[in-house]
Amino acid sequence: MWLEVLARSVLPVVAVVTCIALALRRTRWSETTLRASRWTYSIVFPLSLLYFPLKAGGVRPVECEWTFNASLAVYSLRNIPHTVGFAIFFMLSVAQLPNVKHAISWSFLACFALGFLVEIAEGATGIHHCRMRDLIPDMAGACVGAIAVLLVRQLAAQRTPSGNAA
Repeated sequence: MWLEVLARSVLPVVAVVTCIALALRRTRWSETTLRASRWTYSIVFPLSLLYFPLKAGGVRPVECEWTFNASLAVYSLRNIPHTVGFAIFFMLSVAQLPNVKHAISWSFLACFALGFLVEIAEGATGIHHCRMRDLIPDMAGACVGAIAVLLVRQLAAQRTPSGNAA
């Protein structure tokens, strides 16, 4: 029971801390809140992978599905929880990297790495289904997150007066 609550609170905790950091940017608290956001992000997400062995009571390896065809790839896009979760994870990843030239590329890499590690953890513990095709909705979610980030950046650029642009 407590493990389920902990697992479900990971994303909201990081989201709240990151939103606070974003809200306080350009204030005297911006550096402190960004540091808190980065620490939360870098501790909580890796530790969230411990959910699988804790839930399983240890390691119980099962075989992973590594191959799939086009119809299974399309079918896997129906995994809306993965898509939504990874869209949010992508946006949180970008938020950790203000003023970094390739923040979007690094965020795609973070999404792929976390998705892959989740599948490996599922295979190592027998919790859920270890299917590498689940990386498809994960990366689709990252694409949705990237579109959202680019739209917000575009809207912010349009709001900025041309005389004040840096």
